[in-house]
Amino acid sequence: MSLILKKALTAANIQAQKIVRVAFTGAFFQAFRQPQNKGVWFIWGGSGSGKSYFLMQLAKAFALCGLYVFYNLLEEETDDSDFIERNETVGMGDVKERYKAASYSYEQMCSYLDRRGNNTEVLFIDSGIYFFKSFDQYLEFKRKYRRKIIVISGHAQGGNPRAEIEKSFMFDAKQKIFCNGYLASCKGRTIGPNGGLYIIWQEGYEKLRGTTSKDND
Repeated sequence: MSLILKKALTAANIQAQKIVRVAFTGAFFQAFRQPQNKGVWFIWGGSGSGKSYFLMQLAKAFALCGLYVFYNLLEEETDDSDFIERNETVGMGDVKERYKAASYSYEQMCSYLDRRGNNTEVLFIDSGIYFFKSFDQYLEFKRKYRRKIIVISGHAQGGNPRAEIEKSFMFDAKQKIFCNGYLASCKGRTIGPNGGLYIIWQEGYEKLRGTTSKDND
């Protein structure tokens, strides 16, 4: 039995394809420009790096661009005080119509996304090692939901992802962002005018580097 192959594209076919981009503005545009509205983002960092706050800030930035965001929280519970405080500090109430959060297993998440009428466009998985049982399962999930933006968080050992599967996530991801010292550094394919740098918390960033806004005046 012969295989059914997708149509091979000519150069004209390729160039005629419509690309939809996320309309980031401000600091997010400066760091990440306007990335395509699909593909995997991998974000990793150590304890105290600002990673959790960056994830929340990024979720809000997507929602402000008109996208529907789902935050799948696996390292904490949705009623944990730290998670509640991050929501309040970042101001997720500003995007409450486009933001939801829960703690779902792999099977539950697939069931939720497969519901008729589900409008999730950006999925946060915090974190990947609590969600995926193997890299093959990750690839299956990525293929199944290839039209969505999938943001996966991971842990760091030095400047690198800690677990082997997290290293695989990083190598496969379209956007790779390392958080350290309240600075998110983009090492992916869409880098903004300022070289892919985003300050997560200005005061903390300056204190760690021995500078203050007054020093820079």
